[in-house]
Amino acid sequence: MGLLNRYLSSPLRRGDSAADALAGFVGSRWKTAAARTDELGAVTAPEAIGGWVAYAASYSPSLLARPWYWQGVIAGLSAMFGHQAGLLISSTVGAIADKVGVQIKLKPGIRQGGKIAGGLILGATAIAIPLRSVRWHRRTAAYSHVNGPNAFWAVASTAAAAGIFVALLAQWRATLWAINYISGHLRNRFAWELLGRLVSTLVVTTTILVIFDQVIMRTVVGVATTASARVDLRTPNGVHQPLTPLHSGSPASRESWSSLGLQGKRFTCGGPSADRIAEVMGRPALQPIRAYASMDGRSIQQVVDAVMAELDRMNAWTRKAILVVTTTGRGNVNEWSTSSFEFLMHGDCATAAMQYSGLPSAVTMLSSKQVPVQASRMLYGAIEDRVATLPLEHRPQLYVAGESLGAFGSNGTFASPEDMLSRAAGGVWTGCPTFTDNQAEWTRRRDPDSTVVRPVVDRGRHIRFACSPAELLIDSRGRPLDAWIAPRFCYLQNDTDPVVWWNTDLLWKKPEWLDEMRGTKTPMAAMTWWPFITFWQIAADMPVCRSVGPGYGHKYHSAQCVPAWAGVLGLDPTADWSTLIAALNVDVPPVNP
Repeated sequence: MGLLNRYLSSPLRRGDSAADALAGFVGSRWKTAAARTDELGAVTAPEAIGGWVAYAASYSPSLLARPWYWQGVIAGLSAMFGHQAGLLISSTVGAIADKVGVQIKLKPGIRQGGKIAGGLILGATAIAIPLRSVRWHRRTAAYSHVNGPNAFWAVASTAAAAGIFVALLAQWRATLWAINYISGHLRNRFAWELLGRLVSTLVVTTTILVIFDQVIMRTVVGVATTASARVDLRTPNGVHQPLTPLHSGSPASRESWSSLGLQGKRFTCGGPSADRIAEVMGRPALQPIRAYASMDGRSIQQVVDAVMAELDRMNAWTRKAILVVTTTGRGNVNEWSTSSFEFLMHGDCATAAMQYSGLPSAVTMLSSKQVPVQASRMLYGAIEDRVATLPLEHRPQLYVAGESLGAFGSNGTFASPEDMLSRAAGGVWTGCPTFTDNQAEWTRRRDPDSTVVRPVVDRGRHIRFACSPAELLIDSRGRPLDAWIAPRFCYLQNDTDPVVWWNTDLLWKKPEWLDEMRGTKTPMAAMTWWPFITFWQIAADMPVCRSVGPGYGHKYHSAQCVPAWAGVLGLDPTADWSTLIAALNVDVPPVNP
């Protein structure tokens, strides 16, 4: 309360001129709000309450359990956000009180007692809140099949949060002190009217944004590109050049092994052989075709041309189906999904994919969000045009796939849901973000008695959303869906996948799924929406979204991909696919991003 009392104790005098009033407001009040360096730890009641509320909210349940150090980061940032919100309230109240001539004074004893009591309460609850939240986070961890937190987690995350909050508070105080120092030395040279201060702030803010966009972001992107390029030059253990001429990067390929990049090498050296497919599926099979090209200093159009040349070389146009995969970031392909497709097609297929960026997915989303859409449209369009030149009875069917940013780009191939249904035979998308236009439109068109987590569109005639195989055939109430007729598309989206449910709307808008999931066992049912806090909590789940069991977080595994592709290809999703799933679990090695 100390700062608030000082802030409110000097009301404007009626005899002051307008200029004196403005100077008093922006001079005296600005200095008071900034605080002197010897009052670094002083906070007003609104600041303390705001920080406490935000800190407590950050420990509320989220989609995934987080390690102590990451929870500490989120708690510290949240507390600082709450502190700043409280400061804004305190400053606003102080300005209004000054304007109307209201003074608030407390006796020194009461003020000092309030400080001590407030400090004790804050100190006690700082550790009590994390300890109380351990039970919630254990439930979340158990749901995703990972180890839950313990008492050490609570203590360590509290310490980390305190360190981050103190560091940010010190930075903020130092910045305001510097502004106050400069303004004090320039007082006799410039008029410090409120309007001038606001205009200056606007100019400075605009300048910072321009510098951030044109200088800092370009530098970050440049550094990320360089780092990614170095990563792409690596060839991990267990990744070897393919020998079959039906894979890019082989000795017969126009695309050299060294040019494919890390993710391209992983893709082209993987996949089942004809013998392996025959062994697992119990009937003769063909060797699947895999065509891939990386950036390697080329434009997107040149990369598309390179993929087309590979498809020509391997005569992919004679296969029954062609799968066009839109990759993520540097060119990663979900091997579970692609191999499932190849097994179920008995090898009579070709898969085409390409790298469209040298950046990780997160950086690509920030710097060039439309690049995956552009690349997907160009590659799919080129393949579609080539297929259209073939005799009708010999045209392969076109399927699409993608994960995360790749699912976003793959959906962007089609201008509308109707365009999707008219141009492709089907597809499987895993972990598709909710801000994807076509996915969002299908969700908006859902049947009235279905949810955004499990939308049912037209009783499942063409589009299905699922997490488990059973959900491919029934709705959330256990009622059978209508016949799944071609073209068939499937969105696999885990209820604990932060990539799916994160959206900037969470900053100010309560998501529909929060109320829809009440009463279920999913972590969504235990969550509470807070402006800003929920946005950052789900964003904070992303770094750990793969550190969970299969079928949770952002992990889409063979047990999900096989039934999904079976249904899309017109087979029974609930048939016994255990032999194929077991084979994939053996054949597909774990891959670190």
